[in-house]
Amino acid sequence: MDNTVGSTSTNFCNFFSQEEDAYILGLWCADKYWWSSSIGLSNTDSDLIRRFRKFLRKHFSEDRIKFNDNHLFVNSRPLLREFREAENNLERLKRADIIKAYFAGRFDGDGSIDKNLRSDCRIVYGRRNETEIDQKLLKRININKTKIYYYKTAKTFCLYASRYEAKKFLETILHHSLKLQKLVLVPRRDLVFR
Repeated sequence: MDNTVGSTSTNFCNFFSQEEDAYILGLWCADKYWWSSSIGLSNTDSDLIRRFRKFLRKHFSEDRIKFNDNHLFVNSRPLLREFREAENNLERLKRADIIKAYFAGRFDGDGSIDKNLRSDCRIVYGRRNETEIDQKLLKRININKTKIYYYKTAKTFCLYASRYEAKKFLETILHHSLKLQKLVLVPRRDLVFR
């Protein structure tokens, strides 16, 4: 297991070395569904819920995994600690394939694009610092034309990819992104559900 997250890690996850785990980290960072000693995903997209459930099944028996009202979660302080620690150390994402998988999760959780698949390519964030970290991570995968906007009424930050780089960004994350695979009308049998 990967020890790069930190010495207190129980090593459930390989966020910094496994693409699927990096995707799950991005998906969770977009959602941040946790409390006390529980961690999970709150989403209305059944494909995303299934993907997160598959991740949880690698570490927990089915009877430990709970689901109600679009909330999938497991009670596990060690897993929660590992996710929180990884979230606080995102700058450790170095490999391009891992960063791409992470952004696919972020995009699936809180990203959007116009129907033309070119304009308004953005990911929503709750805090400026996490938006700035992700902006720097995008540069590591050669997505350089980005801007951060703060929407005062919604109290959210948005990281926009320029319309000149939107296609490149989408192609970069398409392999991992369930949302994009649906948007580009990939036959369902070809969706990636690792």
